[in-house]
Amino acid sequence: MTIQPLPVPTKIYGGEGLISYATRHATRNGTSVEEIERALTHSGAILMPRRRQSPEREQAWRELGALHHSAFSTPQEFHGVEVTDRPLCRRCTNGTRGTGRLPRMGWVCIRHRRWFGTPQHNIHALPELAAAERHYRRVLVPRGALVGSPIMDMARECAIVGIGQGVRSHRARRAGISDPDLLAYPETVKVARLITSPAFNTRMLQPGLDPSRRHEEALRVMASLFSEDEDNESWRAAHRIAAIFNSIAREIGKRASTELPQSTETSDTRLATAWTTRGK
Repeated sequence: MTIQPLPVPTKIYGGEGLISYATRHATRNGTSVEEIERALTHSGAILMPRRRQSPEREQAWRELGALHHSAFSTPQEFHGVEVTDRPLCRRCTNGTRGTGRLPRMGWVCIRHRRWFGTPQHNIHALPELAAAERHYRRVLVPRGALVGSPIMDMARECAIVGIGQGVRSHRARRAGISDPDLLAYPETVKVARLITSPAFNTRMLQPGLDPSRRHEEALRVMASLFSEDEDNESWRAAHRIAAIFNSIAREIGKRASTELPQSTETSDTRLATAWTTRGK
């Protein structure tokens, strides 16, 4: 049985999820999702499954909104990493609230120069955030370092503790914003690029490398990464990175002894193992 579209059309936004769109579409038509789905079930048009996210429900709302067949098709995983639902840029949605999956985007809408965390902010005064976002999309997305992944959470933590008060305060004054995640975003991307770099992983995960040498390497690269910030505390970020890679190295050693000969492990294997270990 064909389902007729609701009388008032509702635009769907890029990456928007089923629940977000259905709620907006029902509201624009003066009703609720529950009432619409109850009517469809009673009429025999469709038997709605109990799960909120299902192919049957997605198809019903495509028809109710006269949407393209690709609507609601953003993958739940990208490069093997879970894609989380999050708020969409309010400028992209013309001020309406919406959520969706955006696997190829970080926290900055480059088009509107907007930080779309919670809360959202205008960041025209901070062009370094847009530059960081371009690096994120070009380098980190192909490496599977998506928003909400353990690798990005780790990078954010290192950036926040390592950035100096001078840089943080300067950005806060320019933009009138105090959000620590936003202010440290350029450094977050830098740290994430470093710790997902195959070359860095190769150096840090050399078989038999002493933990003290690993710590020295972390201190060296962190000092270089935060070099423009005179009052930085890069050593705090270095401690965290060394501890994490020591843990990863121990785990790799355990796996190598039971699964793979050490000689067959490449830098790519070590990098993939590192991500898997941190994701547990």
